[in-house]
Amino acid sequence: MKSKAFALSALVLLAACGDDKITTPTPPTEPLPSIAGSYSTQWLTQFIRPHDGYSGSWTCSGNLTIVQSPGASSFTGFGVVSAPCPAVSFDLVGKVQAGGAISFDTGGPRAGAGPCPAPPVSTYTGTLSKDARQISARSTKTLNCPGEGEGEYDFTQIVTAYKNF
Repeated sequence: MKSKAFALSALVLLAACGDDKITTPTPPTEPLPSIAGSYSTQWLTQFIRPHDGYSGSWTCSGNLTIVQSPGASSFTGFGVVSAPCPAVSFDLVGKVQAGGAISFDTGGPRAGAGPCPAPPVSTYTGTLSKDARQISARSTKTLNCPGEGEGEYDFTQIVTAYKNF
């Protein structure tokens, strides 16, 4: 009888020694957006020459082509700038996050006139619309443009891309 009572009290004691930590279930991870495809783009370039305040902007049309493996956060592709700007193309490599944050490294449009070279590859950051049909991203960079009275320019480039279906 004593052994049964001892075993019962041991079981009660063991049951009382549970984990006091409250655990919450891990929420399911949000899937990564699929952005693969072809996009029509508008490239807006704004500039200012800090030493004298000279500023302006221009807009170019173009395309982005994005390749992304299913479920992958990284992507590659290329961009093309077309009329009314000088034609140019460049590679593109980037990442997309759950929730739609996007960043990519690529080139950008060159001015149709003036002494400034084509902008170097830079990082664009922005967002993807909830329906994954529109990309809006921005890049800033400084260029040294040759010529008397020219010098350093600050460029802001904004690309808005609409998925082609």
